[in-house]
Amino acid sequence: MLEFAHQWDLYDASIDGQRRMPGHYSVVRYENWWGSGATLQQVHLLAKNHGIPVAWVPPAGVIRDLVRADESHEAKLAVLVAAKDEIRAACRQRYAPDIDEAWPYDYPLSASYVLDAWDDGHILAAACLALAAAEDLMYEVSRVDRSEKYKGLKQRAGRDLLEWWPDHEQVALAPIEPLFRTYFPERDDPIPENLSRHAALHRLPLEHLSDGHCIVAIMLMISLLRELEQRLVQEQIDAWSEQQEYLEGDADHEPVD
Repeated sequence: MLEFAHQWDLYDASIDGQRRMPGHYSVVRYENWWGSGATLQQVHLLAKNHGIPVAWVPPAGVIRDLVRADESHEAKLAVLVAAKDEIRAACRQRYAPDIDEAWPYDYPLSASYVLDAWDDGHILAAACLALAAAEDLMYEVSRVDRSEKYKGLKQRAGRDLLEWWPDHEQVALAPIEPLFRTYFPERDDPIPENLSRHAALHRLPLEHLSDGHCIVAIMLMISLLRELEQRLVQEQIDAWSEQQEYLEGDADHEPVD
């Protein structure tokens, strides 16, 4: 499967034309990567070096432009700003959960408030709420104990990429590590180049919360929310499978037609 995945990485819809996504593609890659022509290493570096969420949300064309853009952080953010309408539509498409009763806390409702604010032109307000909500989602998705706080999140998100990891969780978590890079305003530290949670919440420098960084914050919330949704759905499937196996092992069980 991984051999096929490496070949699928090379498929660039802008060059090779539109092709149907293979049925097993989402086992080894996120479906929004299909047709981007970007390798697993390239999308991981976008998340790790620039804090840009690449799991679930940005369309393949946006990922392609991000990979091809200059390596400067400003160049990457310029791609996001230029594609803001596409990204906003993708966020709206991705946030809606398929299950209601299994959601911990009000994540989907918070996402709806974020996207409504963005639709109304209040991207800064949307980003601040998204950043607050994303922090809680990080613990749910990373499975880091809350007592470990930011150090635990950074360590978990900063792990090396393991290509055999079928659910790509490391790529989904990678944008978290740069978000928590060291910044102490009381020491007059320079504001980090990447979106910084500490700068946004402890000093709130509006020049740091540019449109590009606001888009990053919103994308991060939606990406983590969709990742958590996928896990909850898989847990339901696994529970159903275990129940079926138990019933089939019961001699008195009569299968339903």
